[in-house]
Parts: sequence; structure tokens; C-alpha cells
Amino acid sequence: MFTLIRPVCGILLALMAAHAASEYWPMARPDHPIGGFALWVGLMGLVIGWGFLGSRVGRQLWLSIFVAAQAVVLTALAAAAIFGVREVFILGYQRRYREPMEAVNGFFETALGWLLLAIERDFLIMLGIGALLVGVLAHMAHRLLERRRMAR
Repeated sequence: MFTLIRPVCGILLALMAAHAASEYWPMARPDHPIGGFALWVGLMGLVIGWGFLGSRVGRQLWLSIFVAAQAVVLTALAAAAIFGVREVFILGYQRRYREPMEAVNGFFETALGWLLLAIERDFLIMLGIGALLVGVLAHMAHRLLERRRMAR
């Protein structure tokens, strides 16, 4: 069932994911401009916030924060997987892989490389604070929207 909390959670997670992507990119590729990286990660955050976070938020505050942290991790995994596939296709078209199994191994190496760059103390603290804020704001929005819906 469509409820208004789903797009609210999607927008909250998308904004947080786009901000995290803009902070992540200088660590990953300091010599390249950001391009559409933050936009793509924000769109992944929108989809995960709508589908995953929006359906699970609102029961209790600590549970909303925990689910928001799970949504942030899921967004990071989805971003690493999608950009890993992108890199494999780029390297495949440049004929850097001789066999299909080499491309599969290259995917896991690339995705793991994207994730390992994120293991930096300041960046993880920023992700944790962002998950906390998303969880609290989503919980408050759920309470407000449910109160409004039940008042009818």
C-alpha cells in the first residue's frame, strides 16, 4: 500500500547518499571531477529508501535508527556492485579480460576496492551520523504522518 512515508524515506536517504558520495569521491578519484557519481548514488538511495526503509520505519525509535543504518549499508553495497559492473564492462570493452571468469573475478575485486576505500574513520563516522539523522527524521515523519492519517 502506498503511504507517504515511503517517498519521505526515499528522499531522506537519497539526500544522505548523495552527500556521502560527494565526500567519498575525492578519496576514490581525487584527480577526476565528480560527474554523475553523486546523482547515481542518490538515486540508489532513493530506491532503497522507498522500498526498504519506508516499509520498516516507525515502530520504535531505536528500530528506525537500526533500519536506517541497514539502509545506508545496503546503499553502499548496491553502489559498489553497480559501479563494479560498470568498471567490468568498461574494461571488457577495452579487451583487458581474456576470459569470462577473469571478468567475474574483476567484478569482485573492483567492488571490494570500492568498499575498502570507504573504511576510513572520518567517513564511517559521517555515515553513522547520517544514518542516525535519517532514522530519527524518518521516525518523526512517520509519527506525524500516522497521526494525521488516523485523525481522519
